[in-house]
Amino acid sequence: MSCDGASTTGFGTGTENNLTLTVQSNASITVGPGQVGIIVADGNTALNNGSITTGNLSEGMQGVNNNTFTNAGTITVGDQATAIHMTADNNTVTNSGAIGSTGSYVGGLQVGGDGNLVINSGTITLTGAINTTGIQVDGTGNTIQNSGTITVGSSSGSESVGVYLWKSNNFTNSGTIKAAGDGGLGIVDNGNIVINSGTIVATGTAGSGVFLGGSGNKLINNGMIKGGVGGYSLVSSGSTGNTIANNGTLDGAVSLLGNAGTLTNNRLITITDPMTALTTGNIAFGGAFTQTAQGTLALRVDNAGNSDGLLANSAQLGGTLRAVVQAGLYQSSTTYSGVVQSSGAVTGQFSSIVSSSVFLTAAATYSTGSVDLTLTRIGFGSVSGETANQRAVGNALEAGYSTALTGSAATFYSNLLQSVSVRVLDQLSGEGTSGAQNTAFAAGAQFGQTMDGQMNAWRAGSRGSDASAGALGYAEERPTTSAFAALKAPPLAQPQWHAWASGFGAAQSLSGDAATGSAGFSDRVVGGSIGVDHLVNPDLLVGIAAGGSSATFNVDDRATSGRLDGAHVGAYAMQRFGAAYVSAQLAYSHFNNSTTRSITGIGADEIAKGSFGSDQLGGRFEVGRSYDFARVSVTPYAAIQAAQLWQAAYTETSTTAAGPGVLGLSYAAHTVSSLPVFLGTKFDGRVEVGNGMMWMPFANVAWVHEFSPTRAVTATMISMPVAAFTVEGARAASDAGRIEVGSRLALNRWSELSARFTGEFAKGSQSYAGTGSFKVSW
Repeated sequence: MSCDGASTTGFGTGTENNLTLTVQSNASITVGPGQVGIIVADGNTALNNGSITTGNLSEGMQGVNNNTFTNAGTITVGDQATAIHMTADNNTVTNSGAIGSTGSYVGGLQVGGDGNLVINSGTITLTGAINTTGIQVDGTGNTIQNSGTITVGSSSGSESVGVYLWKSNNFTNSGTIKAAGDGGLGIVDNGNIVINSGTIVATGTAGSGVFLGGSGNKLINNGMIKGGVGGYSLVSSGSTGNTIANNGTLDGAVSLLGNAGTLTNNRLITITDPMTALTTGNIAFGGAFTQTAQGTLALRVDNAGNSDGLLANSAQLGGTLRAVVQAGLYQSSTTYSGVVQSSGAVTGQFSSIVSSSVFLTAAATYSTGSVDLTLTRIGFGSVSGETANQRAVGNALEAGYSTALTGSAATFYSNLLQSVSVRVLDQLSGEGTSGAQNTAFAAGAQFGQTMDGQMNAWRAGSRGSDASAGALGYAEERPTTSAFAALKAPPLAQPQWHAWASGFGAAQSLSGDAATGSAGFSDRVVGGSIGVDHLVNPDLLVGIAAGGSSATFNVDDRATSGRLDGAHVGAYAMQRFGAAYVSAQLAYSHFNNSTTRSITGIGADEIAKGSFGSDQLGGRFEVGRSYDFARVSVTPYAAIQAAQLWQAAYTETSTTAAGPGVLGLSYAAHTVSSLPVFLGTKFDGRVEVGNGMMWMPFANVAWVHEFSPTRAVTATMISMPVAAFTVEGARAASDAGRIEVGSRLALNRWSELSARFTGEFAKGSQSYAGTGSFKVSW
């Protein structure tokens, strides 16, 4: 039988046997209250690829014995209805499509007999207000498999059940079962074998992951079972003889009070719901509890001495006991009595006692029938393994700590004491804002290189000629740095004035230092400059320049970024003494700086923003001498490049999603220096290319040593009683190799183009820069 249209009467009378029925993908069956979309008896095969829609008190598909029903389309039912219902034995029911309802008292897949196979790899979504069940198995000897998603109930509903199992059935879950609403249950188990490798979760008030009824339940959890608000991961009202093995996570209180049975924890038992009160009976098992070497029992503790606890008829201990620190201000030592209690003996010991807080240590004390837990507070700057930066921040925080704090300070320290890592101190340090210093020096250096490039071009000698002028013309004979000094050319007056424009771009990255605790840094700089210089006499060039730059930096590990907009002015001069020379430059820069930090892990996430000005004065002094070899001039040189940066004091503005924040910093005014020296050699060549043009390639190599690489900030918290602290950011490379390559093209005696690439390479750092220039002379 095939349905490929639209039907409002459904199919079957409930007596048909051995038929094959297909609802095509373009077909639909729509029936009213009290009717059934497809109803047959025994031995039938029914496949729905289309849609079946029913009213209240109805069913989508119904059979009796030995049927194979598959839904690959959609089935939607009303109140007090069932999507697919098998009333007897040996049926196979498969849902790979979608089953849905917003009604109450609704079932998704239901089998009433024995020996049935139920498979859900699709979705069952029943969001009615009360009493909805995703899969219901009322017989025995059935096999149920879920790899899909079952969602039952709603946030305003109650009494929903993801999967209900009578007894002696086998259920495996590798998908997701979610029960919403008050008292929702992921699975109701009445003496079955249940293997969970997926997720079973109840989200409503007093909701439970698995309810155990009857006796002789066997539960193997390889996935997640989680209770709802104030609910349980596992609960029973007196089930006995159960065998439970937890190889995954049980999240929520446990209340299994029946006699006998075993609970073996091979992975994690914890309670994360904040509405579940801390009591020593939160994990109660009326049988033998065993925790293996791979297991972890995570118990919440608070600053008032309250805790979760394990109660069992007997307890065999091993693995890890974890104290999960709750919000609060803790004394130097807090003891929690009876975190494990047994009416029989407590045997064995935990191999590891740990605290969730990096600032609190945990220790256990054992007696015949119980275990006590003690927490001891560590100073914020005294945790083993802290970096120098973390220690500086921690010591400042320690000075302001007291259990008598109130208001926002108490909240801050309470959140801080829950931190799982000392990296939280890095979040508070503001270290990443030191990136503005490296970036300012980089921008100033790029502006200085544009002036240096003009002096180097004049030193090397470079003029082309008019295309019709024949041989190149030179100034009066004198010692020169050119490799072509021996040429005798017609005298030609040198241009006295030069005007030029340059554009530059640069990028650098610096690694952090593990001992200091600084994070890696990177920046980008773009800008340009213009200038004019004058030949005072044949051996003295002087000039002035002005420019602007825009730069950004990032310290990703500190969630910090910034921007610098700079204005630059400078002056430069070069004096030649035969084949030797001396050059100098002086530059002033002003920067408008802005920074942004994201602060997470200490209460509500905050965004802290700062804005401030800074001024930089820098200069460079260089000496060198040229030696001519055929078509190449070789010039060894030495240079020192000094800069000092003055950063103004400023205070961040910090905000959360809900309003003002409390984790912003106030930074002190700061002066920082940069003092690199250069020892290297310059190589200049010259090739006449015709039409009055000259191509002049060049390459420079140097060793660079930075005498002042430290970049630091001093700050204090705006809203907290915390002393000032100083932390270091990524340092400039102390020693680096520098390579410059480029060329100049004299278009004629009056104009020139040039381009330069510069790279600096050191252990853990590298930088790249490019410059392009155009010059006219007269």
